[in-house]
Amino acid sequence: MMKTKPILISITSIVLLVNVFLFTSCRHSTKPETAEINQFLNNFNRYVKAGNTDSLLACFDADKKPTILKKLVNLLAGKKSINGKEKPIFNLTLDVDADNIKLVDDEVTEATIPVYFSRDAFDTQSSVLSLKIKKIAPHQFKIVQADARQLLTDYLTYENLVRSKTVDEKDIFSPITLEAFETADKLKTRYDSVVWFAHVDKKTFFYVVKGKWNINKYIKRSRDSVIYPYGMGLVNPELKEIIPPEYDLIHNISGTFPGLVEVEKNDKKGFYDLAGKIVIPINYDEIFPIEDENNLAVLRAGNEYFYLKKDMGISEKVDLKINDFFSKIRNLNNSFDLYSKALLVVTEYNSKEENESVYIPPSYLADLNMIEKIKDFKNPLRKSSDEDGEGDVHKKYLVSYTGKSEETDNWLVTSFYSIRDYFLGGRSEFYDRKNIVIVDKKRDRVLAHNIETDYTPGGGDFNGVCDVNSIKLINDSLFEVKAGAALYIDLYDSTKTIISGIYYHYLAIENNKLRERPNNRIFGFTKYVKMDDSYMNGCYSMLVGPGTYDEKKTVIVDHLSPEMLHYMKNEIYASYRYQFKDKRWQEIFSENSAYWGDKKSNNPSVDDSLTVIDKYNINWINQKLKEGNAKPNRLAAK
Repeated sequence: MMKTKPILISITSIVLLVNVFLFTSCRHSTKPETAEINQFLNNFNRYVKAGNTDSLLACFDADKKPTILKKLVNLLAGKKSINGKEKPIFNLTLDVDADNIKLVDDEVTEATIPVYFSRDAFDTQSSVLSLKIKKIAPHQFKIVQADARQLLTDYLTYENLVRSKTVDEKDIFSPITLEAFETADKLKTRYDSVVWFAHVDKKTFFYVVKGKWNINKYIKRSRDSVIYPYGMGLVNPELKEIIPPEYDLIHNISGTFPGLVEVEKNDKKGFYDLAGKIVIPINYDEIFPIEDENNLAVLRAGNEYFYLKKDMGISEKVDLKINDFFSKIRNLNNSFDLYSKALLVVTEYNSKEENESVYIPPSYLADLNMIEKIKDFKNPLRKSSDEDGEGDVHKKYLVSYTGKSEETDNWLVTSFYSIRDYFLGGRSEFYDRKNIVIVDKKRDRVLAHNIETDYTPGGGDFNGVCDVNSIKLINDSLFEVKAGAALYIDLYDSTKTIISGIYYHYLAIENNKLRERPNNRIFGFTKYVKMDDSYMNGCYSMLVGPGTYDEKKTVIVDHLSPEMLHYMKNEIYASYRYQFKDKRWQEIFSENSAYWGDKKSNNPSVDDSLTVIDKYNINWINQKLKEGNAKPNRLAAK
């Protein structure tokens, strides 16, 4: 019997966080019959109509029922709305008689079920719920995957529609927000759009746009893409234009310096004050606020540097390099919570549907990949339907400085940061990632890149036992970065699974940016470097023993075992979709197809695909297995 591990995948849509639940279960070779599936779905629908949440939960195959699954069940049963607290304000029904049943494989059936929302005096709206159902025993079925993405999106849309017609706006919006809506409507006679408004000392400023506006194309665009023809400006509480509508982006008021507003145009930055005066001309590539006795910031224009003095004057050009002041840059040598900074000035969407507060962080934090260019946080001035539910809304954003390393040749300094992003209702309520910032002293440049910490098929939490942060130069432009991550590696012995450990990243410099080299292997060094004894060391957390996921014992290992070496070698073949003759190896790598796509492993030979490095590492691993008196023939790749 294989282990049973509950896995939760979370995917973000436009207005809320939606979830795909994926549970692995023991295999059963009996092909399900359509009539039996129909009976299972009819029972499922009967539990929905009766509001029987316990019976609905029992339909899902998971040792432990995640909170997010319970919320979905409560929603289907009509017990709670999306926020998990209030009663639903309309009816939800399933139409299992019209379901579309499709056989995925010999074990799994997919059912696409129409869902309808209705309320008196409102038109009925439709949606869909997709279930994957597996036969676990004769006449017994379980749901192993529920895709509720479209359902949750449509549910919230319909809920907002009903609320807008039935709930008093005073119960949702604060007085200052309602007043801002009215003022923004008046400003539309002067501007094409009023996109946001910000409240400062109980007074409201308005972000206005002339031209065509689309936040996804403009603000969330790639830095390499073309800026579209629009201009953003700022209007004060007296409705006087203090920043003309000619900028690509206007940041949060007081986001970097009190009383100042950062603006961007053609990738150049500068600052206005709230009287409409340009304090820092908009011709700098980077503006770094620093902790310094005499200066507020370092300004970079090309290869030249200037100081912004505390009297707001700008110095003459100074002889300065990035490494000279990097340690002084504000927030980069300590931990901080961006949510508290985002709420110093609450900036709201000019929308009655988008109820978050919008945060446009200081440009240097976005440039260093500490945070996205725009972030939505929980809005304290509004009470929305997804206030405590599954929204694409953040309630906390923690950045922790975890260390610095300098290469022996004294030209590369690297800082590591751990970033924990808390969502309302997200998987385990937070997501982890790391960030690496490299100061290249030789070329006087700074490079940044996000490092993922989750390499499980369905989403896992890195427990930190094997937390590692280190960098190694492979050559002048290729870096090897080691970082701890959540893993999911089934070994040949089905009682052993690696659940976390070191993940290897290979970063290259392209167009003065760090790019991660493509890699579909957990042990990525087998693709990019010729192994030596240093790669035998490491830290890995492993589940050992029979039984379910929760019944196993956790063991920490500090080196690669023969079993791990066998996996590593066979992973090289699997990355080229080799079809293993050993059924166990074929099973292991077919189940982990998320790492290298949905294509089937069906190549009888991959010898012509192996690189020089692949062949070297296969021989090297074989030699290590031979030295360790392992039995490679039984577990060999071929």
